[in-house]
Amino acid sequence: MTALAQPQNSVKKSFSLGRFTLWVVMAVILFTTLFPFWWVIRTSLTAPDKVFTDPTSLMPVEPTLDNYKRVLGLVDSSASVAAGGSGQSINFFLFLRNSIIFAALITVGQVFFSSTAAYAFARLRFPFRDQLFLVYISALVVPPIVTLIPNFILIRNLEWIN
Repeated sequence: MTALAQPQNSVKKSFSLGRFTLWVVMAVILFTTLFPFWWVIRTSLTAPDKVFTDPTSLMPVEPTLDNYKRVLGLVDSSASVAAGGSGQSINFFLFLRNSIIFAALITVGQVFFSSTAAYAFARLRFPFRDQLFLVYISALVVPPIVTLIPNFILIRNLEWIN
């Protein structure tokens, strides 16, 4: 039985200023990206009246789960007011169910209509097919924020606000 051969010339990586700088830049980007998420968690675990008592602390001040209980509707309105809330009851699970149903219907509809359009563009030959596909691809390039104001004006003019 032969032993596994060990490499004779093991190359030791030398210190590279460029590699170190890249790691520092990546660490700064990672911190900048993840810190807001940590701050949201930290704030959610802090009692409402304690949020501004020590804003320099990176850890939750007097950690509590009362905020989560209030959102889930597990606290009565008098306790919610005492904790600094409005006392308004929230039916969280009803809203969650409605959101799931709405998202599922939108997803199923989008997949169905997109796949039928893709089949038509890929397999069927019809007049102006290439031009229509170019218009479709061009519409994908437009950022959705550009259409936000015209959509709002339309909804306002139709009196669908509130």
